[in-house]
Amino acid sequence: MFNFRQMADAIAKIWLVLIAVLFVSCQPVNEENGAAQLSVLEWSGFQKPKFYPDYTLKYGVAPEFTLFAHTNDALQRMRSGYKVDVVHLCTGQMREARKAGLIKEIDVSRVARWNEITPELLDLPDARMDDKYWIAPWNWGYSTIGYNPEMIDVKDPTYDIFIDPRFKGQVALPSDTGVNLYIASVIGRWKDPMDPTEEEMRAAPDIFQKMLRNARFIWTDSTQLEQAWANGDVGISYIYGSASRRMPKEGLPIVVVEPLLTWMCGLSVATTGIASKDQVYDYINAMLDPRSGVELFNEYGYGHGNSKAITRMSPDSFAGSGVDDPAGTFARGIYSGALPPQKKARLMQLWYETQAALD
Repeated sequence: MFNFRQMADAIAKIWLVLIAVLFVSCQPVNEENGAAQLSVLEWSGFQKPKFYPDYTLKYGVAPEFTLFAHTNDALQRMRSGYKVDVVHLCTGQMREARKAGLIKEIDVSRVARWNEITPELLDLPDARMDDKYWIAPWNWGYSTIGYNPEMIDVKDPTYDIFIDPRFKGQVALPSDTGVNLYIASVIGRWKDPMDPTEEEMRAAPDIFQKMLRNARFIWTDSTQLEQAWANGDVGISYIYGSASRRMPKEGLPIVVVEPLLTWMCGLSVATTGIASKDQVYDYINAMLDPRSGVELFNEYGYGHGNSKAITRMSPDSFAGSGVDDPAGTFARGIYSGALPPQKKARLMQLWYETQAALD
């Protein structure tokens, strides 16, 4: 008797084979050597060839970049099955990415400049887990909040200026929900910003509401914020460290309010990649070259993973930036680590619900 189930199973298997062949055939290929082109999931702005010249020189082509605005976007892409070889994450995502099977340990024996990486970065929480490294430190620094003293009249400023009703319509919030949770944690005086208590979480929506009611707009790009600052539209916001140093030079008055939010990001090896290990580690090695660090600071004002990068710069160029004193910089702020997954999900949901209710 003809077995329709067997026939259906056979057809299904054939289709799976065809789909797999089609997928492989559609992957970016380096026409020069026939190898699969390296795929990198990267923050917008860091895909510039000046950050990895040795890789392009060796392979004759730049990696294939997919850009994202926030690390949550990157993780979501990877969870949905997006194939990538290298991903630029921060230590705050290491536990989540590792638990989900999205990244694998760094083979430090293949990172030629591993011994040149700034030791303080390797000692940060979640850079190392189970005696293995899951991230190759590339960029680090701090962000903060700031205000325009010509617009905002306040003595002894704290993060409470975000919810002060006197400044309604003069506040700009970032689109990064994680950052807004951090701001709320300081306003709420959480004992541990990276692990709030149940009582602190119950009080969070009230803080979220006050922040959102005071906000004139939510920005996605620092250029958008700086333009509004220059126009006098807003005078309070979360500010990238590099911007807080650059803005006064451009005639934009700003006063920085501590504590700083310190962070470290870097390159992780994805579990779904199809490029060779040589390509993966040649790219990581190119990014860790001190020349890349000089370009990184000149472009964005961030510290670089390679401790030798700073020796190639004039002391006058980085004065006051903190990149010459990693330990001191991290001591001045709250480190942007990982919230427990369930608490993070709950807080983010509370933020979205509060935002939706006010729209």
